[in-house]
Amino acid sequence: MKNKKHAARWIIVPPLLATFAFAGCSTARPPSDTIAVAELGVQQARKSTAPQYAPLELRLAVDKLDQAKRAIENDDYTRARRLAEQALVDAQVAEAKADSENARQPVRQTRQALETLRRELSRGS
Repeated sequence: MKNKKHAARWIIVPPLLATFAFAGCSTARPPSDTIAVAELGVQQARKSTAPQYAPLELRLAVDKLDQAKRAIENDDYTRARRLAEQALVDAQVAEAKADSENARQPVRQTRQALETLRRELSRGS
């Protein structure tokens, strides 16, 4: 009876250990969804005025997205996810900076118009 239990362990244990070993070796899934969101963020920033007003931030986003894609090719999914998230944030920063600059333009134009009016009024006095 003792030999049967001992034999049964040797039949069950190796496949069980192999299952745990394979589960431990399996890595996370490729961050395809994170890459897709970052790509959309970069595309949206490119369509905005970010290329004009925030070219450095946009360039950083594009570079990090490219690095994330290379990391996926090298099965470095953790790094790929981190770079894709950073690319999205950089794209959002580029867009926010461009939006801020777009909002400042009318203020500058108004100030210039007021300064011109002041000069004309001071000449007339």
